[in-house]
Amino acid sequence: MRPISVDSWTVRLTVSIVLAAALSAVPASGQDADAAKHFLGSLYRQYANHGPGIDFTGPKARGVFDPSLIALLHADQSVLGADEVGVLDGDPICSCQDWDGIWDLKIAIQPLSDGRAKASVSFALFAPHAGTDRDFRSLEITLVPAGGQWRIWDILDKSDPKAPFDLRAELEKEIRASKRGSKAKSNR
Repeated sequence: MRPISVDSWTVRLTVSIVLAAALSAVPASGQDADAAKHFLGSLYRQYANHGPGIDFTGPKARGVFDPSLIALLHADQSVLGADEVGVLDGDPICSCQDWDGIWDLKIAIQPLSDGRAKASVSFALFAPHAGTDRDFRSLEITLVPAGGQWRIWDILDKSDPKAPFDLRAELEKEIRASKRGSKAKSNR
């Protein structure tokens, strides 16, 4: 067997290719984490001082939610009908129906290895006044990149540790149950 001769240029090229491949698999950078935090901060600013919040089912939802979550929201409403509320009976971004604003907002971003990001978000829905319930919220929001921007893929409401609410899982469960119910009615 003859030894294989490799010149230094070939070695450098090979090392460069391996490094480039390894770096492309690195989780989201600090800049991406900053962009994710900015994205969420801009959403929560819309709840300040009795602000309007986010129209999570209207045309602007595309700028907030991943298309797959929008499809689930629409499918859920479709199987339920216009007069039914279903599992989503409030605003999923604030996990509320009413708010005075958002106080003590804290957002911590954890980049994930698959390019997504997990945000731990906590806040109070009411201003600090003596003797009033601040109604604190604790959410875990999964973000995905879409067209160079961050979008919400899922929201896990951990405000009540005894009853966490996973938006995506609950929508999927309700859609499946509604479809099974429709099939049972049509088979009669």
